[in-house]
Amino acid sequence: MQPTPETVVLLLAVFIGSSTGMGIVTFHYLIHLIHTLMLEDVMGIISPAGPWTLACIPALGGAVVGLMRWHRPDFGPGISALIAATQGRRELLPLRPVPKMVAASVSLGTGASLGPEGPSVEIGANLGMLLGVQGSQ
Repeated sequence: MQPTPETVVLLLAVFIGSSTGMGIVTFHYLIHLIHTLMLEDVMGIISPAGPWTLACIPALGGAVVGLMRWHRPDFGPGISALIAATQGRRELLPLRPVPKMVAASVSLGTGASLGPEGPSVEIGANLGMLLGVQGSQ
């Protein structure tokens, strides 16, 4: 019993879509976890010093992301690197996008004024590329 090419494509699309959905749910969970940790737990500790301490939370998030960038300058592939990987000019490592996802979660969870849409698209693109590259080998 040989599946048709349409069936294989449909099953791969379901698998890649499900994996991407799980990655994005994990990303949103990390944002919520860091937000709760920083604005409830850390603020509970430092808030007796005054209301100005609320400004320390985004600064702390920026410091953490800065340390992550200092420790690992190559934060994983961007969209242009993913395009280069599809053309065979660059190799993708499976866990390279994880620090980028964690840094975006820290940034958003501590109050950065951007949305989760851009990192969510990159998470989906990275997972799709990784699954596509692994499937073609």
